[in-house]
Amino acid sequence: MIVTFLLKFIKILPLSVIYLISDFTSFIIHKVFKYRVNIVKNNLKRSSLKIKSDQIQIIVNKFYKYFTDLYFESIKMDSFSKLDFDKRFKVINVDLLNKFYDQGKSVVLMVSHYSGYEWCTGLPYYIKHKFSAVYTPIKNESINNFMYNSRSRHGLELISRYDAIKEIYKTEAQSITPHLYGLVADQSPQMRSKNYWSKFLGVKVPIFTGSERIAKKLSLPVVYARMKKIKRGYYSVDFQLIAESPNDYKDYEITEKYLKLVENQLREDPYPYLWTHNRFKHMDKAPNT
Repeated sequence: MIVTFLLKFIKILPLSVIYLISDFTSFIIHKVFKYRVNIVKNNLKRSSLKIKSDQIQIIVNKFYKYFTDLYFESIKMDSFSKLDFDKRFKVINVDLLNKFYDQGKSVVLMVSHYSGYEWCTGLPYYIKHKFSAVYTPIKNESINNFMYNSRSRHGLELISRYDAIKEIYKTEAQSITPHLYGLVADQSPQMRSKNYWSKFLGVKVPIFTGSERIAKKLSLPVVYARMKKIKRGYYSVDFQLIAESPNDYKDYEITEKYLKLVENQLREDPYPYLWTHNRFKHMDKAPNT
């Protein structure tokens, strides 16, 4: 109850006040509790970004400010109107998606944990497709319910990642409305005997392939959501085609194109990424072949 009250209280505050709270929270989790600081630093050092040692701490400092902003913004978005999104969220090349909608085609949208990915909550205001996004339920029920309702209030339909493939196949079989299926595919999957391994940021790790498998099974175009932080509280998304006819591509070729797009963004500006995720935790288990 207390957590829910705090979340509801935060969402009614002006962003100027929320950013002051975010600054304080960033300091606490970074400097006092040192939340995953070693993971963040090790991820940056292990990556192929070739960041000089004297730049690591600068990036870490910027990351934690971005990190807390991202989550406070996602809470505040529960009180956003379309006008708020119009002011702060620029949607580029939406004609690419609308072209597929007019053709009666659903689309697989590959997203990364880069920049303002939470702002995709507002996409239903700008696209013709019905937008369905795969998410990971939060263990805390109160927080999960708040975030579920917050993300859904702008027209987004949420699908638990534990039921994602089944639900997407079911939707495509039953719905006459083309859907946009948003999947985030740059985190570390569970270890299985048949994992696909590839290099991400120069490190050999297991890779999610669900987006590609869904696209090929259903013959759906694949589009990348290129997120960008313009300045604090202002973001853009640029839709870029990965594959119009996925079955024309070899296995994992679409997944590799996606990984390269994510890497390119990280080379341009590395700090606004979810570096707290232990992306390289399975690197010592990589097969020799």
